[in-house]
Amino acid sequence: MLPCLLLALAVAGTARGQATGTDAQVARCQTLVRSSPHDALALADRLLAAPALPPAVEVGMVGCRGLALTLLGRGEESRQAMARLRALLRTSGLPLGEYDQVQRRAAFLLLRDGRTEEGLQILEAMQERSIAAADVGDQVLALGHIALIHAEQLDDLEGALRYQQQALALSGHLQRPPLPQDVTLNYNHGYVLLLLRRYDEADKAFDRAEDIAKRLSSQDVVLHRIRSDRAEILRARGHPEAARAELLAVLRWQQRNNPSGQVSTLQYLARIALEQGAPEEARCLAEQAQAMAEAIRFPSGARDRLDLLAEISVALGDMARARDYLHRARQLDRPRMTDASLARLARLQARAAQALDPARINATQEASRDRLLRDIALAVVAMLLLGSGGLYLRVRRLRQRLRRFDAVDGTGNRP
Repeated sequence: MLPCLLLALAVAGTARGQATGTDAQVARCQTLVRSSPHDALALADRLLAAPALPPAVEVGMVGCRGLALTLLGRGEESRQAMARLRALLRTSGLPLGEYDQVQRRAAFLLLRDGRTEEGLQILEAMQERSIAAADVGDQVLALGHIALIHAEQLDDLEGALRYQQQALALSGHLQRPPLPQDVTLNYNHGYVLLLLRRYDEADKAFDRAEDIAKRLSSQDVVLHRIRSDRAEILRARGHPEAARAELLAVLRWQQRNNPSGQVSTLQYLARIALEQGAPEEARCLAEQAQAMAEAIRFPSGARDRLDLLAEISVALGDMARARDYLHRARQLDRPRMTDASLARLARLQARAAQALDPARINATQEASRDRLLRDIALAVVAMLLLGSGGLYLRVRRLRQRLRRFDAVDGTGNRP
């Protein structure tokens, strides 16, 4: 699941002048990372090697580098980048409100790394700011993070689905062009539906994500994940050979460009191998998927991976290993969040329910439209008044000229 990073900061004084050229490099890194993480990482490393970077550029590049490392399956290096980013975000005097999207990335990686309390702390502060600013877009993204916590930390797919549906419904009220986070929101919705084996609904969600992704640029990572997930739907509908061919094509791309994306693809291939009577091949593929997931802290689909490994072990007659996998799957039922984290999550959910009531959002949108129409009407009236005033002055000057002309020729018959 790939929350998207955007950085749009202006740095005052001499720093602004220094950052002019490098700001474009930050934007380029943010674009590259969603299509070619290797190139994004190389760009980030090259720029971060420069001395005396402005804070905005350093924050943006460290965040981009952390995302690239995550996509490339380099979990430990990604965690080191996250530690550096967290230190930068604590810099005295830093205008944190301007770094919201970088902080969202930090929160996501902290949650993925099991540092739930720190991730929730960032999300709660961001949610308060978005509510105070009446920023519906940021509040929708907060709902997406709450859904992610339910899916990955609480193993509550149905709960995740409810928050995703609320986020999708509210995002429909945002009158703006599509953004990368819209791809993420629809893709995550489809992935949760896929885990719940609601294939028709998952297909429709992937359709929406794919349509938005194709209207944007540099979305290759998520487009290949959608291809992989659609292949799993093909398998479930009784077309294993077509699914296998598609998965192998996706796997070749992911091996070069997005190693962490292989987790689901390898898992899907293992399921096909098991169903086709090749348990040894299935075990090899499933163990690769599990090892990759553990290396990058990829909790999504953890129960399905362990259940599949247990099934493969049974097929191979290895009952001891099957029991071990089933025991590990049962451990997922135990709470993995502290009481403090659960209390913070409850506050996030309560604030979301209060601030994101559909009737309230509709009223806010209507008020915004009314203000816009009022401003347009006032502008038109002002233009008309200016035009009328100008016309009056022209007519007045014309009459004065005519009177002077009459005085010269002696007619004297002007009003």
